[in-house]
Amino acid sequence: MSALPADRLSPAPVLVCGLGALGQACLQRLLAFDLPLHGVDLRQPNWRDPELESRLAGTLTHGDMRLAHVLRQAGAEGASAVLLLSADSTINFEAALQVRLLNPTAEIVVRSTSRLADLGALLEHRLPGVAVVDPILLCADAITTALRPASMQASVEVDGQFIQLSDGPVQDLRHQKQVRLPGSPSGSPPVWLSARSPQLNRDPLAPGQTRRHRALAWLRSRVRKVRPWLRARTRLQRWSVGLLILLVLAGVRIFSQVGGWKQGVFVTLGLLKGEYVDPVNLLLADITGMEEVSGWLIVGTLLYSLVGTLLTSALVAVILERLLRERLGVERMRLPRRGPAPVLLVEGSALARRIAQRLRRHQQLVVRIQPGGTDGSQDKGVVQFGQLEEALQALEGRPVSAVGLLSTDLLANLEAAMALQQRWPEAGIAVLAHDFGAAEPLGELLGGLAVISTVDLVADAVVAAAFGERVEGVLQLQGSHLLIVRYRLEERDNLCGLNISRLENGYGVTGVSLRRPRHREPILLPPPELVLAAGDQLVVLATAASLRSIELGNPVPPRYRLRIQFQGILSPERRFQAQQSLARWIGCLPGEVVHLLDGEKHLTPPVDREICDLLVDDLRRQGVDCTLDHDAGLGRST
Repeated sequence: MSALPADRLSPAPVLVCGLGALGQACLQRLLAFDLPLHGVDLRQPNWRDPELESRLAGTLTHGDMRLAHVLRQAGAEGASAVLLLSADSTINFEAALQVRLLNPTAEIVVRSTSRLADLGALLEHRLPGVAVVDPILLCADAITTALRPASMQASVEVDGQFIQLSDGPVQDLRHQKQVRLPGSPSGSPPVWLSARSPQLNRDPLAPGQTRRHRALAWLRSRVRKVRPWLRARTRLQRWSVGLLILLVLAGVRIFSQVGGWKQGVFVTLGLLKGEYVDPVNLLLADITGMEEVSGWLIVGTLLYSLVGTLLTSALVAVILERLLRERLGVERMRLPRRGPAPVLLVEGSALARRIAQRLRRHQQLVVRIQPGGTDGSQDKGVVQFGQLEEALQALEGRPVSAVGLLSTDLLANLEAAMALQQRWPEAGIAVLAHDFGAAEPLGELLGGLAVISTVDLVADAVVAAAFGERVEGVLQLQGSHLLIVRYRLEERDNLCGLNISRLENGYGVTGVSLRRPRHREPILLPPPELVLAAGDQLVVLATAASLRSIELGNPVPPRYRLRIQFQGILSPERRFQAQQSLARWIGCLPGEVVHLLDGEKHLTPPVDREICDLLVDDLRRQGVDCTLDHDAGLGRST
């Protein structure tokens, strides 16, 4: 799906089928777009907002959304978008097929569950204009951000790359970008996206460096990766590894005195394998009589052979345990004795599995409680228990960095949250509330719990999908719900020809990643001067209102100008360069800026701040006097 051109917009109604908590939350957001709204439900809804009841008083149809005559009565044939939001996913999929038969062009949004994920993917592939939304899985990014330990930096995964979120000071603007948060609380610190291109590590050798420097740098990076593994081991394990390395080095040195270092290597490895006769015969090959054999040689080879026998027995035990575990499905639940404090996830099924995957990518230990046994996850950094009591017994005396209560029962989640908060007062507690609207006030009422409402998070994503956007996730930052949206630009899209700065300033979105048809790697945090073209895939952070502005093609105009004046007489070459710079950054033909080069003071056409900064640097290098002129009146939309 891609951004819609303005000439395809129409005043056709939006039909919402299934007016439960999610359906009504979507209707509340659609009220701001001033579109005709129709609704379908089996019975009279339990309205949570009197305004919604009055707004749909004459356009509400009672009946089964799967029936063609009910959909015709509700206006599905002429609707621009149909939202199928029943709590029963099977009913939603059946209704989606009926809607597509009645209306071949409408955008259809289907509420689904992870159980029907395969069917949803097939339906999206075979039927263009159908978007399948799983409310639970869309919340994974927001819940992961709420559960992350203080030592782990918040991040979002886009195009296989991790983009970090931080509120710290800016260090390098080339690899950082400020997130545009509409209506953030006063005094809130700005949130920055940080990314470093993976190609930075593959640059050619810097001046003055040799391949020896690169080899040393590679060795240091390997050592840094080994350190966390060593810190996670017990003292006995670290001593055992060190002793084994010492035995190998000492054995090679001792046993190489008779027949050279190669013989020393063979004998040492043979003894540590648990063998005795063959390695000793190799040592005695050059000895004519037993009286020449040293007692230290006998004791040393016997000691090495005993150590080798223990190593071989331990290896066989590990292999047998793994084979039995795979065949019989029996696994002992053990927590590492060292390492970071784990994150505890209670229930949640597919949602908990996705959150655990995101946390494990940051080397975070995860403990899951999933009644009914294992769900097939094989990550060694995720320890799974069948009951909460078993996990609490294993975690006795250990700190926990965060706890996520992900059951569908809100009261059960709250009860467990308050009990676990008494056990671990310092741990962050996140509670999933499926249909509860006032999530933040409830969390403050209960002592600072992070209550995350799927209704609030997913309603914006559903509305965006109704406008034809592809929503890949939802983030909750400083009270704002930001959608992770992917655009696939086509020839007639109204975003083609815009630079990143105009897109971000005009519509209030944040460009995160850009894929171009001829490039294998994505461009993370694309620069402001980069111009969008057909075939690009752009991922942005945006609110539902911003996406609606993009669809309408109604951007906020730029509000900055440059006051420029040439000083002295410039050569034709420098005048031509200045003319090209102005045309490039302003976005016009070179002939349209000739009048700005007559030596008098002039104001450029309005442009965005980031483009102004780049243009100032470019013109000053060419000897042009220029200053920034901010006109707030330019920011008002006409």
